[in-house]
Amino acid sequence: MSFFARFFVILFALIFSFIAAGIALAIGVMAPELFANSSDPIEKFVFFTAAFFATSFAGASAFVPAVILVAIAETFDLRSIFYYAIGGGLIAAIAWYSSDISLQLENTTDISPVGYGLQLVTAAGIIGGFVYWLLAGRKAGAWKNPYAAT
Repeated sequence: MSFFARFFVILFALIFSFIAAGIALAIGVMAPELFANSSDPIEKFVFFTAAFFATSFAGASAFVPAVILVAIAETFDLRSIFYYAIGGGLIAAIAWYSSDISLQLENTTDISPVGYGLQLVTAAGIIGGFVYWLLAGRKAGAWKNPYAAT
């Protein structure tokens, strides 16, 4: 596989890993309220639509650290699932600690406050890392040897 083709595989995998992390985060935030209070389907649709578009903001904040981890993995042929899962969790935890917006969002919604935010964000990062490994991480560094079986 050429470097040019590998670049597009990496970009595709990063986009889908950010979407998977965003969906996991939306489900984690909404799970306690999903079946408890409201049965309004429009409210649920609006929430998941907003969560889907909010994934782009999560992707924007995690893009540079993720590209750095991917560059390290491609350079040193790191293909371990643990590298990507732990890397995704660390990126999410660093993003959580660097942007504390819980006070600003405290009175803006009827959804009960999330008391386990760090665990939720880290789990979403691990899921994102796992999805990246499934799509691109298993063949990290394959572009360096054009005669290797893909």
